[in-house]
Parts: sequence; structure tokens; C-alpha cells
Amino acid sequence: MQYIVILGAFQALVALWLLQFKERKSPSNYLFICLLSAIAVHLTIKFVIFNFIPDESIRHQMNTFIGASYGPLIYLYTLSKTRKEFSIVGKWYTFIPLFILMIGYLTVSCVFFVLNRVDQKLLDLYNDFSLIVLFIVNLYYPLRSLFIINTVKLKALEKAEYDIVTRISYCILFMELGVIASKALLNLYPEENQLINISIRTIAYFLLLVICLLIVRKSLKTEINEIAENESDNDFKVAVNQNHNEGEQSLNTIDYEVKFSELWQKMDQSVKQKQLFRDCELNLDQLALKTEINKYQISEMLNGYKHKPFYRYINEYRIEYFKNMVEKAIEKNENINFLSFAYEAGFKSKSSFNRYFKEIIGKTPSEYYKSLINETKKQSFEISA
Repeated sequence: MQYIVILGAFQALVALWLLQFKERKSPSNYLFICLLSAIAVHLTIKFVIFNFIPDESIRHQMNTFIGASYGPLIYLYTLSKTRKEFSIVGKWYTFIPLFILMIGYLTVSCVFFVLNRVDQKLLDLYNDFSLIVLFIVNLYYPLRSLFIINTVKLKALEKAEYDIVTRISYCILFMELGVIASKALLNLYPEENQLINISIRTIAYFLLLVICLLIVRKSLKTEINEIAENESDNDFKVAVNQNHNEGEQSLNTIDYEVKFSELWQKMDQSVKQKQLFRDCELNLDQLALKTEINKYQISEMLNGYKHKPFYRYINEYRIEYFKNMVEKAIEKNENINFLSFAYEAGFKSKSSFNRYFKEIIGKTPSEYYKSLINETKKQSFEISA
């Protein structure tokens, strides 16, 4: 069991590294960061207890309060992916059970260290109460998450998001089924108390390891998809250049003007007014859902009418938003953090921001900033003169 605990803690740290450095820290990614942090802390605490606490009742009977965060975190992640303008702060009450159990856990721990012995009545009271709370929390929220993703329109949720919510929810539910199984086995075989507890806990720690692997897998898939999207953008640019050289572009534009003029105005206005481009996870399916325009029509408008791929179109608005923030900050003489501004504009990573900025503006962000500063100084000098 100790090998599973330390392997799971290490896996959680690896997944944390991937989310921290490979992806943009959107609200949904912060939730996964919290989930992985909780798992890493949970398993690390267990490893320390198993190796340095000699008392058997503490080692094998004391429930860890951190488990009360697993259900709420996957529930909040589900809401962040299925509801527009979702606010995590508005769901603060989902963590009340976690805080209550944390107080109980710390109380039992303090009593143990002060008295240098276990207060069995206090420990039994905490274990009975925490078992009920953990069971309810980690049964209700995963079931609620499964209900939500199975009732929302398929277009509103990517398959990767659907899969990871489903699988993590099932892992948490299986852990709670282990609680029922352990109670049933203890009633049948009370003399095997220690063996049953160790077996059930080993399965639970293994499922936590599986959750870490699922998040790692999704993180890697996201990165691969971004690379594929960038390659498709480059392929499209080549195709557009070929069409232009063959003299077909002007004829296509006339046809598309008749077909898509009003529809394009509706979509483009929606993107600008609602600032849809600021959603770092915006894709073609989500844009279709938010603008109520068929995604195939959007694709045809972008490729045939405007001659630009989806991500080029969205990133142009993001860069314009970034430029406005920089200009306002210069006017107010405020500190400027390029990466923070880029994330606020909707970019998902530093590399994609730098690449698209250079491609669209023709300068790096720092070069653009220096040119703005020089221009501002020049204007100030001309006014004073």
C-alpha cells in the first residue's frame, strides 16, 4: 500500500507540473490544480503517518479530511464547462464539509500530540462523523456532475471534457462503494478488521492514482490538439495562397458576399460585443453554440469568405484587446505584465501568444511596447515644444 501512496503522490505532482506550465490557468484548470494538490497532500500525509506514527488506530482508522474536496471539485469543474459566466466564488458553500472535517481532524491530531496517546472516544466520534460526511459529499457531487453532463447538449461539451468528468466521477463513486463494502465485510468478518481496512484503503489510493493519470492524459491530449490546430492553420494558409495565385479569390468573394454578408455581421458582432474571444477554451463548436450559427457555416464563412482560419480570426481580436490594455496602462502610467494581459485577452499559453502576435503585428510584444513608448515620448515632446 505504501508504494501506491508514494507513487500516487509523485503522479499528482507530475500532473500539477503539466497543468502549471503546459496550459493556460483558466478557472477550470485551477480546479484541476486544486484537485491534484489535494490528492498529493492527502497521499503525502498518509505516507508520513504510515512511516512515522506508531499508533495503529491512527495509522489505519483515522479518516483524512481532504477527501471531502474531491466531489465538490469535480462538480465545480463540470459547472465551469457547461454554464456560461460561471463563478466559482458563488459555490463557496460546497467546501463547508471540508472545513468542518478539517477542524475535527486537527483537533484529534492536537489531542494526540499533547497527550502523547489516542483519545479513543474522540477518535471514534471523528471517524463516525467524517465517514458519514465523506460518503454523502462524494456520493452527491459526482452523481450531480454525471447528471449535468448527460443533460446538456452534446455540442456544449467536448468529448474530452465529457470523458474526464465521467471517469473521475466514477472513480470517486467507486471509492465510496468501498466504504459500503468495508462495512459489510466487517460485519461478516470482524476478526479481519485490519486486513479489510488495509485492502479498502489500498483500492482507494489506487483510484486516486488513476484520477491523476486521467488528468495527465487530458493535459497531453490538449497539447497535441493545439499542435494539430496550428498545423491545420498553416495548411490552410498554403491553400489560400494557391487559390490567390490562380485568380479565383475575387470570384469566390462575390459569391460569399451574397451568401454570408448578414450572417457574418451577426456572428462578428456577437464575438466583439460579448467578447467571446476572451474565453481561452473557445473552439468552433462553442462559438456555434454561443452565436446560434451552424458550425459548418462558420467554418465556410471563415475559410471561404474571410480567408482566415478560426484561430487566426479569434486571435486577431485577442491581440487587439491586448493592445488596448497596454495603451491604457501606458496612459495611466501603470505596471505592465505582458503574460497577465495575454491571459486576460484569452490566450491559453505564452508560446501561442508570442507566435500569433509576431505573425499578426509583425513585431514581438516587447518591440511593440518599445515603439509605443517612443511614440508617446515623441508626442509629449512635440506638445511641450
